[in-house]
Amino acid sequence: MKVEYTKNHMVNYTEVNQEGKLDIISSFNLVQNVMTEYFESFKSDNIRLKAKNNAIWVVTKAKMHFYKYPMWREKIFGRGHTTKVKPIRTEMETTFKNDLDELLFSVRQETCVIDLDTRKIRKIETVDYPKDMEEEEALFKDPYQILKDDFSENDFVYSQKVYSSDIDFSRHTNNVSYVKFIINSLPCKFFEDNKVTDVEIHYISETKEGQTLKVYKKEKENSVEFLITEGEREVIRAKINYIKN
Repeated sequence: MKVEYTKNHMVNYTEVNQEGKLDIISSFNLVQNVMTEYFESFKSDNIRLKAKNNAIWVVTKAKMHFYKYPMWREKIFGRGHTTKVKPIRTEMETTFKNDLDELLFSVRQETCVIDLDTRKIRKIETVDYPKDMEEEEALFKDPYQILKDDFSENDFVYSQKVYSSDIDFSRHTNNVSYVKFIINSLPCKFFEDNKVTDVEIHYISETKEGQTLKVYKKEKENSVEFLITEGEREVIRAKINYIKN
């Protein structure tokens, strides 16, 4: 079964940064919408899985690469497709191009199914998902990195409480909120002086409304690594690569 999903979009004013370009948080929002609608196209979205299988899809890893940032009011075209299916996870790729067919940004995502009662991973065969899903080779093949740096209190940036606006249909903190939390640890001048080329984020554990998170940051040459914790628990690890403007 070959399935792909396409989406046309015009970059809105509320999605651009101080330079009038699509910002990183909005890029992840667009990708999340394509992924959700892609799963809906073959009746395996979270609304159906919650009702029929008492389960939901969650993203465990995401890696986005920017080739070129689209501008305000620019028309862009998204496409989502599956690149790998394994017993407990799937991988998909979402790409956005402009009307000249130039790649703008691409993201690989690893997803799995968790049970709503136990919050543990389930085999994909236990939920509604095509048994014959066809795999398509990814355009962006850069492998996920191992993010294991040690962080200390010297790397602490700020505390962030999880509010109701951060909670999504899955009843936990939305993936894009974590992107916002790490972006907020960097000043505007960072984005004025540098172009972000890659954002990689590993989702380790869930958080909920009312919990307080701690955001850590470690700057390196041409990259910044991040850790978010809740108490003694790691929540996400992430890394941004950049080049000087």
